[in-house]
Amino acid sequence: MTLKHIALFLFASIGIAIPFGTGCRNESAGVPGGGGERPPQKVIYVRAKAKKVTEYVELVGRTAANESVEIQSRVSGFLLKTHFIDGQTVQANEVLFTIDPEEYKAIYLQSEAQIEVARTRLDVARKTFTRSKKLIENDAISREEFDQNQAAVEEAEARVIVAKADAARVKLDVDYTEVKSPIAGRVDRALLDDGNYVIGGMNGGTVLTTVVDDQPIKAIANVDENVRLKFMRQMREVAGEDFKQADKIAELNIPCELQLPDEVGYPHKGTLEYGEIIVDTQTGTSQVRAIFENKSGLLTPGMFVRLRIPSSEPHEAVVVPDVAIGTDQATKFVYIVNDENEIVLRTVKLGSQQEGLRVIETGVKAGDAVVIGGLQLVQPGMKVDPVEQAD
Repeated sequence: MTLKHIALFLFASIGIAIPFGTGCRNESAGVPGGGGERPPQKVIYVRAKAKKVTEYVELVGRTAANESVEIQSRVSGFLLKTHFIDGQTVQANEVLFTIDPEEYKAIYLQSEAQIEVARTRLDVARKTFTRSKKLIENDAISREEFDQNQAAVEEAEARVIVAKADAARVKLDVDYTEVKSPIAGRVDRALLDDGNYVIGGMNGGTVLTTVVDDQPIKAIANVDENVRLKFMRQMREVAGEDFKQADKIAELNIPCELQLPDEVGYPHKGTLEYGEIIVDTQTGTSQVRAIFENKSGLLTPGMFVRLRIPSSEPHEAVVVPDVAIGTDQATKFVYIVNDENEIVLRTVKLGSQQEGLRVIETGVKAGDAVVIGGLQLVQPGMKVDPVEQAD
């Protein structure tokens, strides 16, 4: 081998050896791609707490007016005047509309005249009968004529009664030309303008407006029969031997709370007023109704609302944040960090929600470290680096 060949061999050996040596030093330093061990996954946890809670039955429903009346006229005629502004508050017996009364007044005057005619005929009949009494004593008239004169008095008295009754009926028609509100409340818009013809009567009459009393206001919801059973059993357990079936559900003063769609919590307080006795065989539900003062007027009929009714007395229970609850098909679970910083899966039985917290009936005890952050990155038996979230 020549000197030239030896030099080339030495340079080639050096060129291979240098990068190999550099790569070894990088791996030992723990650069990614080497064989270094990954650090434990960080997770956030909180301690399960014991808290005094109340169990609730939660429902969805809608508000309804305490009273609502469609205003119709009892008499027909032209609408003479509307006496309110759309949407204003009215009192009971306040005049809302006036139907043209002139025709009815004329008929009333005629009926009063008929009373006078009947009274005059009665007076004549009585005088004739008085003379008949003297004549019959002297056999100046027949018994038949006497009886006819007596009957004429009775008939004339009856005609007076009929005439008075007819006048009273017509007087009602005159009074009914003033269409009044039967309740106090807020009146809706007028459905007819002045000058239109109104059809009166009890059937097929013209609806003129609606008056709604929404103070207090009611909330109506349908309850599933399973929820109803749970509520009734818990009420009996709470009352114990003192339980008795009330004549009216309102007498029990069962509180009910209401929440509007844009509200947090249940700020509106009321009481349960009515519970339907029969369960609908098709839907398996029954209706409940609660009543609320609504002094602010914020609640209006027809609004979607959430209701909750307490079904237990306040009691101690274990609670965790609702975000800690995991689901595996029908199974609910939480991840716990044990004393060795390992993840443990606990199957739990859930209770009610309590302001973002979930009652845990079984599976977790107070003080357990419940994972609330990094849930998707852990699995049972995994070592973790737990960080407690401050209150």
